[in-house]
Amino acid sequence: MKTKIFAYFFLLFCLSITSKAQDKDVLLGGEQLKYRIHLGFINAAEAQIKSSPNLGSVRQIPTRKVEIEGKTVGIFNVFSPLLDIWVSYMDPSTLLPIKAEMNKREGRYKKQEVVDFYHDKGIAQISSPQNTPKDKNLSISNSMLDLISGYYFLRKKNLQELEIGQKMSAKILVDGQVYEIWCIVKGFEKVESKFGTKNCIRTSLVLPKNNLFQDKDAIRLWISQDSYQIPFKMEVNLKIGFLSIDLEDYKIAGKTIYTALP
Repeated sequence: MKTKIFAYFFLLFCLSITSKAQDKDVLLGGEQLKYRIHLGFINAAEAQIKSSPNLGSVRQIPTRKVEIEGKTVGIFNVFSPLLDIWVSYMDPSTLLPIKAEMNKREGRYKKQEVVDFYHDKGIAQISSPQNTPKDKNLSISNSMLDLISGYYFLRKKNLQELEIGQKMSAKILVDGQVYEIWCIVKGFEKVESKFGTKNCIRTSLVLPKNNLFQDKDAIRLWISQDSYQIPFKMEVNLKIGFLSIDLEDYKIAGKTIYTALP
């Protein structure tokens, strides 16, 4: 399995930075989501998103820490081990990233990166011991997101107001590069899962041309049609193979939100 799949998987959560947002708190403390990732019929990897229970601060700005971890399991962990950890320190009042950290270990390849966002100055300071030069400044917009903050902008948007065919876009800074992705609303569907039947909003995601995915309707994401609005299920048609991602567990402050059927 190509290691870039994990980076793209996390990118797919980052859909919308439009201003038509609900005034609700989506950056909850102590939230934890777990996902199971299959390549074809093989259990290939797992991913986890978790937020810190308490606020901290970066450069005297109140922040909440959110961490995403993706790792291979089973036979993939033997022949192609991968452990990616992404951390974002976000301003809960704006959902903008103040600082982001990345730690990638993919086989023998390793990379660490720290990004400090200065939205008021339009600058992102990127530091990585594997880069040449190790430090550089990148010009950014005053609303530039990182991988994780894009996910929370999606949840803040009132998805119930979306119409079929509506398009949204976002630009996100990941691994020193700016990616633009598009989300197209396809409809409203019921999804069968270990938690029973869930009402979801189906979307189709469009990324820049690459060698990983098929071109037409290759990436399909279902978002729970409830107050939580979490990524519930994803299917990806790869150039070679098929990737499926399913919600495994969801808790807030240790309390189970979705209960699996017996």
